[in-house]
Amino acid sequence: MRNMAYRIFLDTNIIIDLLMERMNELDSINEIFILAGKEKIDLYVSESVIATTFYILRKEKRIDPLSAFREMCKTVHAIPFSKDILYYPIEKFKDIEDGLLYFLAVKNKMDYFITRNVKDFSFLFPSLPVISPTNFLKEIYLNDIP
Repeated sequence: MRNMAYRIFLDTNIIIDLLMERMNELDSINEIFILAGKEKIDLYVSESVIATTFYILRKEKRIDPLSAFREMCKTVHAIPFSKDILYYPIEKFKDIEDGLLYFLAVKNKMDYFITRNVKDFSFLFPSLPVISPTNFLKEIYLNDIP
């Protein structure tokens, strides 16, 4: 059993699903945020995830992205982008943004990278597993967190 809280990096789609209340894996995503609020896990996003989410949500009239992020930042830590990430093998990813986020998480020693698009992460360092929100809760949380 693990004594320290897991360090979990959240992909952009997880934040968008949460804020737009998209039903994909919303129950699992909400549970992950509840666990973070109870300090059972530590959640991280990159500054670029925040910027991308603002860009996507700018036309969504029912959501105030600034207020939502201010609230979310009570639970989620933001990691700054560093230019050395550009020298990691990001070209191995079909989507360069996925590669940038993945290697930012690797560099910052995350335990898991949570995304709904697990299939897009076929190139992986063995040290950073990529997993869906639902599978994280089923396979990791239920088996390892007190």
